[in-house]
Amino acid sequence: MSGSSANRGVSSGSSSAGPALRLDDQICTHCGRELAAEFFEFPPALQRKYGKSGEWYYHPCTPECEKKNERREWELMRRDARVTALRERSGLSKRMKGYTIANFRPTISNAAGLARVKVDGYLENWEENREAGRGLYFCGGVGTGKTHLAVAVMNELIRRKRIPSLFVTVPELLDNLRETYNKPGRNLDEWMDAVQNADFLVLDDLGSERPTEWVRERIFVIVNYRYREALPTLFTSNIGPKDLAEQLGERTASRIIAMCEWIQLEGEDYRETAAKEGR
Repeated sequence: MSGSSANRGVSSGSSSAGPALRLDDQICTHCGRELAAEFFEFPPALQRKYGKSGEWYYHPCTPECEKKNERREWELMRRDARVTALRERSGLSKRMKGYTIANFRPTISNAAGLARVKVDGYLENWEENREAGRGLYFCGGVGTGKTHLAVAVMNELIRRKRIPSLFVTVPELLDNLRETYNKPGRNLDEWMDAVQNADFLVLDDLGSERPTEWVRERIFVIVNYRYREALPTLFTSNIGPKDLAEQLGERTASRIIAMCEWIQLEGEDYRETAAKEGR
């Protein structure tokens, strides 16, 4: 309801208490003027239903300000629709769409706490990191929270900045590429273009595949393209910096090290520990 604040500043007294008190003065967010308030008394049935005698209605300031209010509401609706659309195209599963910074448990381990601090810093300096094409490399064993944190960063950028983002598991990526050889009629050019050119990309489970020359070359093509174009990329992997070159090759390892800040995660299985604590 443009120009109104019908549910604010109303006490929950019964109808016998008289008009609800207006607890705070409302001002126009555009010109700063105080809005004229008018109390609307509920009929007896609604008074009993809501437990209050009525509500205050704040009249629009001026026609010009009312138009601005309507414009702002329209922009908020469009923003929400944009966020929803970005999430639908993100490649995230239903569970992963619920991964947030807030529901990550930094107290699980000392490493998780340090990782949370680094992630917060990355988001605070997002514009600078985006311009530099800087990403993050989450390294650790199974269940240490790597994917949760990486996806939480992605969800945060979609929600706050509306950044077009894509989540891809490396084994799935390679399986799709192999199918182009088994099924020559299948064209994955459009999908590969989306992977290479995503404004923000999460490559999950890097290095879990047997490191054949074919695998190394496919990974290099993607990493090299995003390195050259300065596109922020987040990686999750159980491979540490010392073993990265052996697993993926010197060229790929060198670019990833240049692109990313390394975040080490270790300790007990994050999912098991969180489950024991009732999450």
